Amino acid sequence: MFLMDHLLTLKPVKFLEGEPIYKLLTIFVTGKLNDYVNFYQQNSAFISSLGLSHEDCMHKMRVLTFMHIAEINSEVSYETIEQAMQIDEEQLETFIIDVVRTKVMHIKLDQMNRRVVISTTAHRTFSKPQWQQLGEKMEKWQRNLQLVRNNLQTLMTQQT
Repeated sequence: MFLMDHLLTLKPVKFLEGEPIYKLLTIFVTGKLNDYVNFYQQNSAFISSLGLSHEDCMHKMRVLTFMHIAEINSEVSYETIEQAMQIDEEQLETFIIDVVRTKVMHIKLDQMNRRVVISTTAHRTFSKPQWQQLGEKMEKWQRNLQLVRNNLQTLMTQQT
């Protein structure tokens, strides 16, 4: 599960604002790996008391952080990924394979140029800006289809 922003709007969850559990949820909804690492350094006993595996949380936050990066970049260098995910070069390929297995994005490895090319990605949050972006894309598709239709009609008219 990668889309969790709706949880923050629930009344019982809002009631927990200011508590460590709310901060942790906020990190998983909108934060990055560094945010989780900083939280863990100050609250490792709390994470353990919840029965959460730090390694599992790190993996989840790496995927979420990569999703965030992919939302705003269509290409990402290996070095950028290694730094943001706090992994070394040997772990990079395994990480990328794990991300592809989650089916949250479609990517290609450009090994010659040491970069990842992102064709699609799921958004971590889906709120008004994402709806507006979706609406703009739909309008653009509609305009393009109308243009194709007009061009086809023009060709048909010219041939008769």
